[in-house]
Amino acid sequence: MEQVETVTVYSFRTFDVEVKRWCVSTYKATRDAIVSRLGGEVLEGTEHDVSPAEIDEHGRYRRIATGWGALN
Repeated sequence: MEQVETVTVYSFRTFDVEVKRWCVSTYKATRDAIVSRLGGEVLEGTEHDVSPAEIDEHGRYRRIATGWGALN
């Protein structure tokens, strides 16, 4: 069986200094991007493996909503 390469992404939170509270991001990112680029905190237990092609150049993964389609 062929191994498919994946990248692990996580939900995370960042501290919003304007409202003085933690905010959970609306997208996931790689651990490296969260810690080094986004200044966030990884939310352990939220990991999700995705294809490297689904990660942008900044290490972010945004799920594209496709909807359910027509029900017959």
